[in-house]
Amino acid sequence: MKKTKILLVVWAIIVIVLVGLLTLMGFMLKNNKEEYLEMEEELREAAQKYVLDNGYYPENGGELKLSSEDLYEAAYLDHDDLENNGDTCQGYVVIYTENIVKYKAYIKCKNYTTNGYQE
Repeated sequence: MKKTKILLVVWAIIVIVLVGLLTLMGFMLKNNKEEYLEMEEELREAAQKYVLDNGYYPENGGELKLSSEDLYEAAYLDHDDLENNGDTCQGYVVIYTENIVKYKAYIKCKNYTTNGYQE
């Protein structure tokens, strides 16, 4: 009877520790993803400034693509903007019209890739 109680307590402790570790890992992964989403936003904002400053709009119904390299060369983006803990990313922004001009940023990193990213 005493051994059963001890085993039950040990299993309860193991379960609590595992749940705690999994929760911590979930928060860490969510935090890391948020940093990549912020990089996508930086890229999108840089493309938007570039388009506004240069009048580089897609034709009606068409789309344009600006790469992160284009934005680096035009000084609208710094290489630091697409780096996360040593993981340097590359990307592009698709600019298209649907009654208004819209921007969709895509990045590819060692540890993260935007859904829909195309080489």
